[in-house]
Amino acid sequence: MTSRYLLSRRTILRTAGVATATIASGLAVAPRAFAGAVPDFATTPFTVGVASGDAIPGAVVIWTRLAPAPTAVSQGMDGVGSVPVGWQVARTPAALESGDLVAAGTTTADPEHGWSVHVDVTDLRPDTAYAYRFVVGDWVSPVGLTRTTPVPSADRAARFAVISCQNMARPGSGLFYFNGAADLGRRDDLDFVVFLGDYIYEFGRPGHIPNRAVVSLDDYRRRYGQYKSRDAMLALHARHPVYVVPDDHEFFDNVAGGDPDMTEAARERFSNALQAYWENMPLRGGPPVYDAASGRKHLRLHRQVRWGRHLDLLLVDDRQWRTPTGTILGKEQMSWLLGKVASSHATWTAIGSGVPVSWFPGFPGTMDKWTGYEADRSALTDALGARLAARKRRAFNPVVVSGDTHRAIVTSVRQRQNENSALVATEFVGPPMTSNSGTDFEAYLDPGAFRAQYAYGDPGSLSSYRGYLDCTADSTSWTAAFVLGNAVERPGGTVSVMDRWRVDAGAAIGSVYRL
Repeated sequence: MTSRYLLSRRTILRTAGVATATIASGLAVAPRAFAGAVPDFATTPFTVGVASGDAIPGAVVIWTRLAPAPTAVSQGMDGVGSVPVGWQVARTPAALESGDLVAAGTTTADPEHGWSVHVDVTDLRPDTAYAYRFVVGDWVSPVGLTRTTPVPSADRAARFAVISCQNMARPGSGLFYFNGAADLGRRDDLDFVVFLGDYIYEFGRPGHIPNRAVVSLDDYRRRYGQYKSRDAMLALHARHPVYVVPDDHEFFDNVAGGDPDMTEAARERFSNALQAYWENMPLRGGPPVYDAASGRKHLRLHRQVRWGRHLDLLLVDDRQWRTPTGTILGKEQMSWLLGKVASSHATWTAIGSGVPVSWFPGFPGTMDKWTGYEADRSALTDALGARLAARKRRAFNPVVVSGDTHRAIVTSVRQRQNENSALVATEFVGPPMTSNSGTDFEAYLDPGAFRAQYAYGDPGSLSSYRGYLDCTADSTSWTAAFVLGNAVERPGGTVSVMDRWRVDAGAAIGSVYRL
């Protein structure tokens, strides 16, 4: 594993006051380079930190958002217009300080985009670690670490974490703590982190800001401000590049973004949610564009993460285009996914979905999963089955990673929704970061499939184990570890590996085994 540059938690979370300008490389941006145009912020505008994402071999997106008061209606930006923001990229944090930069420039944080900044830094080296930061007036952001991906021909294992379902407001009152995210913020052995939805929760509880369901664009911005300003999230994003797709709670519960009968109020709320999502994520492309035909904004979010020779991770957006009864991905995205499954040459072809693809016999909530969309699901499972049938001519090892169930599950995807159907992929359903649920999935699991479930106590009990999924994909195997803890009510709660599973490359589907 290529070494990563280590920063202490204090260094990652700090916000500097006055920095010394350097020009050793000719690229450094002096903190006061834009003195005449920058508001005189009394406190740091970098309360929601920095992030990076959507890395490719020669580029990565770096992000920040100016918000001196991230949970206030105005974000602490009353009367502020566009703000010039300097950005700097170097090979190490020390190189940032010395001015030995590989890239630097200026961009603008505009009020219509929530004062967010998305910089696509290009002309970088493949599979290389970098450090970055932003500058506004005398204020310097925390330092973030990121890395580019290997070239497609590289013989390089991928190690990454999968997160979903991180509600921070407990039922009744009080908060959940992102102990799993805090653990990720301390790790230096991962290449990237994948968010598979429910980054925020839109409903109202006493612990939420505002303490009601969010509807307006200002509402969604405040809710993101609350989530993103937590120490655990600041540390995670400063440490690792991420790839993100939403599920429903970034919008509203069980949303079907392609519903032609969506009310005008729901369309406006959907557009507000999508706008805030883009503003708060390190995404390449955007902002969302209004589509007159549907009456709401849209943003392409499905994409491929190619990590050398051994991983094609196909991230799908299962909310923007789904309809109540017809399609879960929409025609264009479904065609894209089937094409990628057919053409993938990686050792492991993985599909990242907010909701499970697997069939849970008798489960009452099928309409919210892939199983509620039989035409799309069958098209996908048939494509997986066709590739498996041709395995002798071209290697193919299919995996699904998903979330949503608030349970950690290891299972197998059946080609059809019956117990005699062929197995066409191994699925690892990641645990929730914090969220609890009253659904006991153990009652609905396919008795012929493998699974590991952590739901200690009654379903929905606050003692249920929560955390994240830790995956490694290499030339010989896929390993998935459930990193869990049972103290999400405590800010200092810990997580550890509770269970580890492995699939060998070339093995029959269903031969996953516990290590």
